[in-house]
Amino acid sequence: MAGFTNMTAFSSAGISRPFDAGRDGFVMGEGAGVLVLEDWDTAEARGATILAEILGGASTADAHHITAPSPGGMGAINCMRLALEEAGVEPADVTHVNAHGTSTPLNDMAEAVAMQAVFGENGPKVTSTKGITGHALGAAGAIEAVAVVMAMQKGA
Repeated sequence: MAGFTNMTAFSSAGISRPFDAGRDGFVMGEGAGVLVLEDWDTAEARGATILAEILGGASTADAHHITAPSPGGMGAINCMRLALEEAGVEPADVTHVNAHGTSTPLNDMAEAVAMQAVFGENGPKVTSTKGITGHALGAAGAIEAVAVVMAMQKGA
């Protein structure tokens, strides 16, 4: 917590506003999310209700700074392009992105630049679960994955 305070990463207003012009940092969140990952054929064979499928993924590090992303978003651009390639999906096929969206000025700007570079001017809908839940740090990925799968099930 002290590290985030020293970096002025927390919102002084106590409000998480991803991608908002008035964003000034994130708020802490708490929670947990659980996903059961299973081979498709095994899940089908046992009659499981399959809620979603992971088509591909990628991981990169832009090495720009220990806590700040490259302003041009190159790390995120490379990661999204690699994930799309692995999944065999074209950028135009993507209809929704649940962004990292921390509400910090540097991250949100770099992420917005990256999404525009990958998806173009008329890209997919973009949301950030952290605007609702706060940033749950290590639990954030699982919480957000559960939220996105639930939204897909509801047709949102």
